[in-house]
Parts: sequence; C-alpha cells; structure tokens
Amino acid sequence: MPRFYLGIDGGQTATTAVICDEAGSLLGVGRAGPADHVWEPGGVARARRAVTGSVSRAWRAAGARPVTFEAAFLGMTGGNERTVAAIRRSVRARQFRLENDAVTALACTTEGKPGVVVIAGTGTIAYGENARGRTETASGWGYLLGDEGGGFWIARQAIAAACRGHDGRGERTALEGLLLEAAGVDGLWELHRLIYSGRMSRAEMAGLAAVAPRAAARGDRAARRVLVQAGRELGLAAGVVARKLGMARGRLRVGMVGGVFGGSEEVRRDFRREVRRHAPRAEFSEARFAPAVGSVLLALKLAGVRITPGLLGNLDAASAAVGPK
Repeated sequence: MPRFYLGIDGGQTATTAVICDEAGSLLGVGRAGPADHVWEPGGVARARRAVTGSVSRAWRAAGARPVTFEAAFLGMTGGNERTVAAIRRSVRARQFRLENDAVTALACTTEGKPGVVVIAGTGTIAYGENARGRTETASGWGYLLGDEGGGFWIARQAIAAACRGHDGRGERTALEGLLLEAAGVDGLWELHRLIYSGRMSRAEMAGLAAVAPRAAARGDRAARRVLVQAGRELGLAAGVVARKLGMARGRLRVGMVGGVFGGSEEVRRDFRREVRRHAPRAEFSEARFAPAVGSVLLALKLAGVRITPGLLGNLDAASAAVGPK
C-alpha cells in the first residue's frame, strides 16, 4: 500500500500543502488562505480552514482518496502550542509535527542537515540546529522590540535618515525623494501622517525598504549606512546562534532566506563578513526548495525515510512545480 507524506507552509498571505510519496515525488499541491495569528479573534477557525482547505485541494490534485498520512510536518508563521492545539485534529497523520517556519527554512537551505538560517523579510529571525538536535534562535522580537535588518527596520531607518537630512540634523539624502515617490506622497509630513494614522500598514511601510538599495546605487552614503548596518545585524544574529550551538569553529552551513537578501548586495556582503567574524569557516547558501517542499522533506525525516540524492532530486522537481522559494 502506498504511503503518503504531507508538508505545509502556513504564512501571513497563504497556506500551501504538498503531498509526496516515499520517493519524494510530487503527487498534489493545494492552496488556501492565511493560517497565522491564532491569538486574534477568529484566528483559530481561520487556521483550521486554511489547513483543511489546502490539504483537501492537494488530495484532489493528486486524484487520490484521502487517507492517513505516514507523517505530516507543518511549518507555520508564529507556530506555537495554541497553533498545534488548533490544527492537530485537522490532519490525519501517524506522525505529526508543527513548528515555526524558521525550522522549514533551515531544511530548505541545508537539505535537512545541521546549520543556521536567517530569514530577513518584513521581520527577521535566526534559527539553528546542531548535530545533536539542539536548537537556538536569535532576533525575531517583532517590529517594536527588534527585527533589526528586516524590511520594516530598513524602511524605518531610511525614513529617519530622510527626516534628519530634511531638518538639517544630518546630511541631505536621495532617500527623501525616492521614499516620497514610492509612497505616492508630496512631502515627509504627509508620509508621517500616513504612518501615524495607521493608513499605511506595517507591510506597506516595509515595502519602502526597496528604496534603500536604489539610493545606495546612486552613491548615497546614508542609504549605504542603513544597508551595511542591516547586513551586520543579520550576521550578528547568525553568529550568536552558531556560538550558542557550539558550531562556530567548524564548517557551518548558513542559509539566507527572504527578500532583504535578494534586494541588496550591500546586505549580503556585510552579512557574510559579520558571520565570518564569528564563524570563519561558514559557507552560505540560498533556499533549495520551496517552503512547503522543505516541510515534506522534514515529514520524510520524521518517518525515518532515508534521504538519498535521488530523493532530493525528486524534491527539486517538486519544488519547481510548487513555485517560488
């Protein structure tokens, strides 16, 4: 009788479910709405709908009758005990595990092996696991208390630099004009009102981070300082995790995930420099698999399936079919 394995990536925008067989071959993909923020009113019901809906659609795509999965691994944004309690009964699996999506991100960059990964999107988090299965995190404290180096942080620093330059408390910067253009406003006080009135969401404000690399490409010193500091903060988080796990002195796989890394060579360069201050033998990689496929890899490991080059090749093909990494 065939055995089926489930991987789920549940995030702030959408939930993706992937069903594979024991060889890592893709059988079906299903998508549904967001599955995060279970602490908000209606959040538990929304998470259940997202998981059951995405799994049902994956079964339909596979052309198979739903059965009990051999193993299921769910990587969920903000995954915690309440998320597990909300979703466990929605997935029929002999072995079940739900973790924060940073766990999946590490699998996507290290093929399930020990290492450290840094996610730098709107927010940031560094996560690592050593050969003994011990885990550590750094950063990830949210936009008010931390997330240094993430998109929101970069945007906030860029806007602050523009305000300082506008006042004369700092050097004038190309950031001001580019920020106003990107936000569709005529002046910094109009941008100020958008932010403080709540009419500009955190995600929209984080989107303004893309202005910093454009200004830096023009030689703007204020923008370059923001990006360099972002890279150093992200690298520091990775280095701290490596040190806590006793991995800093040996060869170390370090994964880079998220739009901040993709958008700026300054961030990538200074990230690598800072990591190597803590872990001189660090080697860097980007995501090999889409997040939901990384979850399938972890489901296969959870069930004790041997991870072979052939299986990883099948997951490569699955990832190409599923979509962006």
